[in-house]
Amino acid sequence: MLADLLDLVLPATCAGCDEPARQALCGPCREALAAARPGRTRPVPEPPGLPPVYALAAYAGSVRRMLIQYKERNRHELAPVLGGLLARVVLTAVTEPGPPGVVRSGAARGSSAAAGLGAAGGGGVVTLVPVPATSAAARRRFGDHIDRIAREASVALRRRGVDVGVAGLLRALPKREDSVELSAAERARAAGSAFAVRGRRLTAGASTGRVVLVDDIITTGSTLAASAARLAAAGVRVDRVAVLAATQRAT
Repeated sequence: MLADLLDLVLPATCAGCDEPARQALCGPCREALAAARPGRTRPVPEPPGLPPVYALAAYAGSVRRMLIQYKERNRHELAPVLGGLLARVVLTAVTEPGPPGVVRSGAARGSSAAAGLGAAGGGGVVTLVPVPATSAAARRRFGDHIDRIAREASVALRRRGVDVGVAGLLRALPKREDSVELSAAERARAAGSAFAVRGRRLTAGASTGRVVLVDDIITTGSTLAASAARLAAAGVRVDRVAVLAATQRAT
């Protein structure tokens, strides 16, 4: 109640820098995000079975603050913004030809999504598969935060002529332990038993088109590799992974 009253009295703040703003992001933060270009990223060490990963930027600065505001402060008005950014990453992931160079920080290297748009729209269905939140996390955040931005990304992609859908093929199992303090090897073992495939019938698009696994952040890559492995066991090959931010973590 008090927070709602304060929102009526105090000016809104930018989710990227906490400066006063009338929208979710201030002008400078919007410009900085618009200038970011998605590129290939790879955790070190890279877990076996991890599909090629593309990220918008490093998990730092305004991107980090914005994701924290969205996930932990329930600023759901950021979902369309984040979905639009994720759409740019997906476009790069599905249109970039050949083995791309590696951007370890997650910062972008040159890639013309607009130039590849026709290829993305004409090469079959693109299926976005969100990495699901646990039931506890979804309750705490008033919904699955990744599913929400994946659906916003699909809206943005359709506006650009991409034949895209979102398929909730994975189900998160209750966590047995907090993964924050785990080593990379321990995190990999925990991720292996963290997901299950929903039902036995998978969508036609997921089995015949291009499948892009989507998440907000990549750290060690264990969660994404485990998700891809679960889908592969069910007959769905993940072609690419698209995330908003990439970070490195000591093993």
